[in-house]
Amino acid sequence: MRYVGILISVLIVMLLVARGARDEHERATLVYVNSSGINTLDPAAMTWNQDLRVARNIWEGLTRHDPATLEVVAGAADWPVVSADGLTYTFRIRAGSRWSNGDKVTAHDFVRGWRRAIEPGTAADYAQLLTDRVAGAKDYYAWRNDAVGVLSGLAVGGASWRAAFEEHVAERETRFASVGFRAVDEETFEVRLIRPCSYFLELCAFPTLGPVHERIEDLRIEMDGTGLTAEGLVAFDPQWTKPDYRANGYAGLVTNGAYRITDWQFRRRLRMERNPHYRAVDSVVCRSIEMAVYRDLNAAIMAYEAGDVEFLPEMAVPYDHELARLSATGARPDIHCPPVFGTYYYLFNSHDAEVGGRANPFVDARVRRAFVMAIDRTLLVRKVVDRGEKPIGQLIPPGVIEGYVSPGGLPFDPDKARQLLGEAGYPNGAGMEPIDLLYNTGFDHGKVSQALAEMWRRELGVTVVPRGKEVKTFVDDRQTRRFMIARAGWYGDYADPTTYLDVFATGNGNNDAGFSNVTFDGLLKRSDGITDAGARLALLSEAERLLVEDEAGVLPLYQYTQLLAIKPGLQGLHPNPRLLFLFDQVTVP
Repeated sequence: MRYVGILISVLIVMLLVARGARDEHERATLVYVNSSGINTLDPAAMTWNQDLRVARNIWEGLTRHDPATLEVVAGAADWPVVSADGLTYTFRIRAGSRWSNGDKVTAHDFVRGWRRAIEPGTAADYAQLLTDRVAGAKDYYAWRNDAVGVLSGLAVGGASWRAAFEEHVAERETRFASVGFRAVDEETFEVRLIRPCSYFLELCAFPTLGPVHERIEDLRIEMDGTGLTAEGLVAFDPQWTKPDYRANGYAGLVTNGAYRITDWQFRRRLRMERNPHYRAVDSVVCRSIEMAVYRDLNAAIMAYEAGDVEFLPEMAVPYDHELARLSATGARPDIHCPPVFGTYYYLFNSHDAEVGGRANPFVDARVRRAFVMAIDRTLLVRKVVDRGEKPIGQLIPPGVIEGYVSPGGLPFDPDKARQLLGEAGYPNGAGMEPIDLLYNTGFDHGKVSQALAEMWRRELGVTVVPRGKEVKTFVDDRQTRRFMIARAGWYGDYADPTTYLDVFATGNGNNDAGFSNVTFDGLLKRSDGITDAGARLALLSEAERLLVEDEAGVLPLYQYTQLLAIKPGLQGLHPNPRLLFLFDQVTVP
């Protein structure tokens, strides 16, 4: 009890310090918590939910989501005209679409934003949203990256570099003209697809496919006005997303959504206020929003209970199972714990024969299948996690996508697991060196890793050594495949199986496992060419079956739930499986 009293005293002091810091400025209409701060607000580079949450409120794409129903509706452009073959979309930018500095939003702003998403130097994990779907984008992306590889290997200033650089610059715009998005005029944006895409208009609401204002050009880093660095990269001063950045005459971040950022203090707070030039400003109910950074979620919960915070998007604390119980019993109707469109899983490094100088047994699918079938998911979620999660053997949460039939997945079968491991040359684990398991510290990851390691020891006779890393180091180790097994998770970005399956396609930027299978890639490619919805979904179901059963490229564990709290009486925030929260219709009592 003495320890509890000390802990409460410390948390109260933390809360008072945080409250005092916020008292220095006018309180926002809505205050919500982010436990880790913002990683990036560059639309081309962002992947984390907390970054995307801000982006969806400060930028507006060609389409957007209805805050209540999540239906895709018209955004900065009117609903498009689509050609009879489903390949060409023509958008008309709305007359009232304005940037936060009052400038008119144009089709050229969308060309600028989309192009940054496929240019080496600014392109990141979500480049494939365009390269896999827009005509000519993949060829241009590959050509540019090949050139960057050549230029990076030459001595800058030398004759060979100069000739290669000038040739590339001269050819670049001609090559880009073959990419299937363009500004027909100031108001008309046209997109040509490789093949029909039933969910394309939902992709147009994703922040990566948003516009970027021309003032970013004030901060371009380039050689002699060519638009490229010496290595052929497209680069900008990384401070361009800051609202108060003033280098080279830059006037700070300009956005076109319902809100603009007025203050951003790294890992402390971010403030958004209603954009006075937003095309539908009169319909924006919530005037201001503060994203408060509480690195200790215990303190965040205390702030919520004290009335300093209205919305907790996450409550990953050691006693979260008790909070989930309060939600389930109705004792705390302000606490919600919905199942969401996300899967918690572990990756196997199926690419590298050696990891850290040791043989990597997971290049053998039999070993991967053995490790999957030695895990009791039901026991894991009931005894270790205990927030009402649903154990699943699939990558894609079953029953979420209409018309999609999920494969069965590999069951818990220790006898079969031991048989497979023996067939792979490790009878009862003999001959297998200790296995490295990478996870990021925090949340339940350590507990889950330890539980998995114990199941593998008990059922297979192998030694698995969990290795916890702080998130940034963890991400770096995972992306460079410095692991044998690694924790992972994925939230679907749009309502189609490919939002999960594309992650495991050969060469995908998010494919940290290095998984590569010709048959799997072929099924994804074949599904792209099918217009019959049922036949297409059947092919994708077969692709998922191959991934999770035949190849065991991933170890699915459970469908995420998300524990969150919304102040009683607050209207306009709707708990949903996609965790999409738009703030413009929020009213706070």
